[in-house]
Amino acid sequence: MCGRYVLAASLADITAYFGGEIAHEGLWTWEPSWNMAPAVVAPVVALNGQGARTIVPMRWGLHPHWRKELPTGKPLFNARTETAFEKPSFRTPWKRRRALIPMNGWYEWEGVTSPKTPYYIHPEDGELSAFAGLWDQWRVDEGITLLSFTILTTPAVGPIKHLHHRMPVRLPPDQWQNWLDPDVKAERTIAHMLGSDDLGFHEVSRAVNSGRAQGSNLIIKTVD
Repeated sequence: MCGRYVLAASLADITAYFGGEIAHEGLWTWEPSWNMAPAVVAPVVALNGQGARTIVPMRWGLHPHWRKELPTGKPLFNARTETAFEKPSFRTPWKRRRALIPMNGWYEWEGVTSPKTPYYIHPEDGELSAFAGLWDQWRVDEGITLLSFTILTTPAVGPIKHLHHRMPVRLPPDQWQNWLDPDVKAERTIAHMLGSDDLGFHEVSRAVNSGRAQGSNLIIKTVD
């Protein structure tokens, strides 16, 4: 499961790291965030109509193209790799609309009763990275669409599985283009997903429990 993540990079850094162009440049802005929660608008890497990588603002919480009503209730912020290919909300994006979700790390909460203990999980090399995701577009009005995304998850493995039984899907950089390319089957690429050997994690302050909390202090290790 992934219900909070960190993207502490500028739009320029994201563009340089993943390549491509910024969609609708000058019409939207982005500020680094240390506490991304469902329903926020975030930079997402996807292919445009010409097959080129593009950095696009999308709402976190996929809203299927076939829905008639406006987004309501709990956003579809995660999708299981084991079933996404057959679920009505995800099967079309699984085939044709795949994305990379830039990130620096994510949060998970350990425990079965409150108050649970929050942990920050991140690639140990400190580099910008990405989750594997799906996106869709929903028609709002004539010529206006809502772009939205979900993060794929898989059963957790390795040291982090005691924090939560699921973890977000990450792919090695040499598989990023295959994941974005609709001509490459998703099943072929997802088989290369990363485990948890390259991840570090540490306990952080419960301040992150508030979806409104911000600042780099949120990912600092709490004193033992």
